[in-house]
Amino acid sequence: MKKDEILNASRKEHRNKDLAEMEVVYQAGSHASRVGALVCCLLSLLSSVLAHTMIYSPWVIYFSIIATQWLVRFIKMKRKSDLVLTVLFLCFPFWHLLDLLATF
Repeated sequence: MKKDEILNASRKEHRNKDLAEMEVVYQAGSHASRVGALVCCLLSLLSSVLAHTMIYSPWVIYFSIIATQWLVRFIKMKRKSDLVLTVLFLCFPFWHLLDLLATF
């Protein structure tokens, strides 16, 4: 294969996306997940110390985002372990929603 054929095949395979750009997007998502978990921890700690109550809303949002990431991985890669993690991560938001509805 010539250099041009290899480049064209690579562009077609990656849909004209740069591999370096794809890696940066992946790392940004990974860092964003960690920062989101840290913010949820800080909010939970502050509400516990200042208001003597536990707020679950940030955790519901966080676990919904994480579950969506794992669901996309499952759809793209068809790994059953990704589906299991999606279900596990969705259990918390649904459990909290049911708990919230039961209080009304």
